[in-house]
Amino acid sequence: MPKLHNTVITLAIASGLTLGATLMAPRSATAQPMPVSASSYSFTSINPLQDYLLGAGDVLFIEVVNLPSTVTNQRQFSVNLDGSLTLPLAGRVMVGGLTLPQAEQVILKAYSKVMRFPAVTVTLQTPRPMKILVAGEVTRPGSYIVPFTSVSTSAPGIGLSGGLTWPRLSQVLAQSGGITQEADIRNIEVRRQLGNGQTAVTRINLWEMIQSGEANQDITLRSDDVIVVPKAKEINAAEAVRVASATFSPQVIRVQVVGEVARPGFVEVPANATLTQGIGAAGGFNVQRANMSRVTLVRLNRDGTVSRRRIPFSLAAQPNANNNPVLQQGDVIVVERSGLTQVGDTIGNALRPLGALGTLGFFINLFD
Repeated sequence: MPKLHNTVITLAIASGLTLGATLMAPRSATAQPMPVSASSYSFTSINPLQDYLLGAGDVLFIEVVNLPSTVTNQRQFSVNLDGSLTLPLAGRVMVGGLTLPQAEQVILKAYSKVMRFPAVTVTLQTPRPMKILVAGEVTRPGSYIVPFTSVSTSAPGIGLSGGLTWPRLSQVLAQSGGITQEADIRNIEVRRQLGNGQTAVTRINLWEMIQSGEANQDITLRSDDVIVVPKAKEINAAEAVRVASATFSPQVIRVQVVGEVARPGFVEVPANATLTQGIGAAGGFNVQRANMSRVTLVRLNRDGTVSRRRIPFSLAAQPNANNNPVLQQGDVIVVERSGLTQVGDTIGNALRPLGALGTLGFFINLFD
């Protein structure tokens, strides 16, 4: 950080855990925005408000010491659509795209032109609605307006004024419908624009959070962050069951069960449901007609292709990719007929139009 002669910068968490700064400038000092080093940047190791970029809709609380009371009593100022603030005496000041420390210095510089020895305190009073883009292996990729969470207490450095906290990664993934079962949760990327025009990328391992409870993997997000969930190269069925139980996975999926089950049709099952549970949700096998050792799983892949697998099914099988796979949204389970049922159905279809006399003649010919 560049040295400012006789400049005092005090960062504090004040009035509802907001970040504030008091700056006092000498007659000849001019403050310049401080660049952020992308190489040493980490989302989880710095003050959460330090990297927040101001934009239209943010409400700032700005107090200027020694400002004549005849000028104004206004302390709250909204960032305009063009990223500017209209301040008493200082006029129009551009703060859009700046971090809070950078904005504080720009405001200080503006007041240094019209006052002697100004002292400025700036806090983020109310953040604008957050817009976050989610891409990759989630149920509904796209751009989302993410609400802030209201809490009674908050850890230092995380809270905002009014008892609000920043939304977390798991919350936004859940809002986008949850991850797909092909998601690689060990290598999720969060891309963030920095105050110096650079883009920082942090890789998140949510599997580590599931395994060991490492809460710092569930980072807080900022407006305009981009979340990219890559596709896994290999799916572990046992892990998929645990992942599907997490809050950032869909809670319920819809699959179709057709063929020789008690209640064929669409069923809703938990997101971590296996083939066994899907058949159970449809009432189980029709034991008199079903081939209970051979089931076909039809799946519409995300690339538009359709895969069809004949599975050597076993009711006793643990979750695994071979004979009891974890289901995905939109899967179709086909329970086939047994060999004896197929023969019986063929005979029945042949005899149905003949009537009683024709049936007798059919069996006479059959035995002959």
